[in-house]
Amino acid sequence: MPVFNFVQNIWLDLHPMIVHFALAGLFLSFGFTLLARIWTNAAFIETSWVLLVVGVAAAVPAVITGFLAHLPYEGTALAEAITSHQFLGMIGTLVCIGLLVWRFFARRRGQDIGGHPAYLGLVALGLVWLVLLGGTGGNLVFELGVNVRGVNPLLK
Repeated sequence: MPVFNFVQNIWLDLHPMIVHFALAGLFLSFGFTLLARIWTNAAFIETSWVLLVVGVAAAVPAVITGFLAHLPYEGTALAEAITSHQFLGMIGTLVCIGLLVWRFFARRRGQDIGGHPAYLGLVALGLVWLVLLGGTGGNLVFELGVNVRGVNPLLK
């Protein structure tokens, strides 16, 4: 049945399935962190922590599945564009893991660092990173057609 044709390409399609959880979790975490700084709201601080955990938990498999999705493009003209996107994803994910570990140990000591100036600076940079990462990923799909199969009858 054509509806289940995705199964044969599931390893290539896992990246777009997973990456949106990472983007949403991290974007909302960073946003709630900044909102908590403005309105000093304990619920915002806790929400930003939970979403950071969710975002990082999804970012790691997003990076791994991104590598899998990249494999068919090795040695092609598109590989350079994909590599730039991958580099942004890997570096940002490592920084987010660092933020998670830093905040985890601070919370264990009873001192959430969600309002620390260095953390806030990294969160602000994280929002810029997410826009760049999403933009380069969107460019790969919508401009370069990476991992797009079939023809959309609505587009000319």
